[in-house]
Amino acid sequence: MNPLLRLQKVTTEARTNGHSKSAGQNGTRIGTINNCYVPIYYFSLNLMVHIDEKELSMLFQQGIQGNASSFVLLARRLVSRLKKSDPASAILLAETLSSMPSVTRSVTQPVDSDSRRSLLKEEAGVVLEHEPIWSPEIASKLGRVIEERKLATKLRLSGLEPMKALLFKGPPGVGKTMACQWIARELGLPLLTLDLATVMSSLLGKTGTNVRAVIDYGRGFPCVLLLDEFDSIAKRRDDERDVGELKRLVTVLLQAIDEWPSTSLLVAATNHPELLDPAVWRRFDLQLDFDNPSEPAIAQFLRAEDISATSATELAAIYAGSSYADLRRSVQSARKLAVLSDRPFEEVLAEEGLTAAAGSQDSTFLRDIKIKRLAAEGVSHREIAQQLGISHPTVGRALKKVKGD
Repeated sequence: MNPLLRLQKVTTEARTNGHSKSAGQNGTRIGTINNCYVPIYYFSLNLMVHIDEKELSMLFQQGIQGNASSFVLLARRLVSRLKKSDPASAILLAETLSSMPSVTRSVTQPVDSDSRRSLLKEEAGVVLEHEPIWSPEIASKLGRVIEERKLATKLRLSGLEPMKALLFKGPPGVGKTMACQWIARELGLPLLTLDLATVMSSLLGKTGTNVRAVIDYGRGFPCVLLLDEFDSIAKRRDDERDVGELKRLVTVLLQAIDEWPSTSLLVAATNHPELLDPAVWRRFDLQLDFDNPSEPAIAQFLRAEDISATSATELAAIYAGSSYADLRRSVQSARKLAVLSDRPFEEVLAEEGLTAAAGSQDSTFLRDIKIKRLAAEGVSHREIAQQLGISHPTVGRALKKVKGD
């Protein structure tokens, strides 16, 4: 029998002082949410599972508010706990959760009052096209964020709260947005993205209204809220070019960060940290500096694109200083050109990189790639030497060098 068909309903005739009290049998309880009694339903299973009253209250709050994704997330945690004592029932409940139709939250997404366009982008289930490559420092700090969020209950039992506000700094294309997507995916939370530069209006009062609407919306359910181009609003309040309304908007934004609930995560991203108001810095629990990838990181990125280890190392030197976004564009461009010109991908990628870097296609690395390609086509060493205008021993050394690839 499906456990959902064996739910116990508990009702009450009276109110008490805001505390739960025993009622009925089999460990059923009456509880309150916002000081109002509500019927509490919970699983009457062969083996009862300990459910913290705070968790149960949060579960009901999400259900009453229509926050389907948050309700399911909390319910899955309870199901996960149930697996240890009653695996069969846990499977049935998990299947029921998986088959639930999507439910729209009662709170609608904020829109601009004039254009009626949505003020933010919402991703309910984040899927990454590529797995991110972090520096050891970034990987360690992001891992700490995930650990604190996943063990939030343990922290709260000790009177502590998990990180709730992060600041990502760095030039464009270095992975700030991808880091937010990765966090949302790892935590199983929806990602809300607000590009602050796009909501800036000549009517600063309207801009403030839009920003407040987004903040209020994001506070309504567990999520990751990304405030992109953060410097466009949170700039220094002593800038003589600013007007009073913008200064007030910065103050509102700072208050919003202070009041952000620990059940969600707020991430601000900026390409120009030097423009930020000094008061902004201390509002964030963690500040991360993203930079262009190192040559070893570039080589790792290229190996993930099916490029041989030796070629990846050589190409990394050519593309040193590039951002991940630049690398991805270069790889895609080279793949298309290789298909259209019927040439090896690695050779095209090397030529593209050398042309962009120095306007030259003359390099030992590029020569070795051509030697390798001609040898793979069955051309003899002597013919290769003649075609490329090099000595026969040079061909032999080049092929010996790349033989391990």
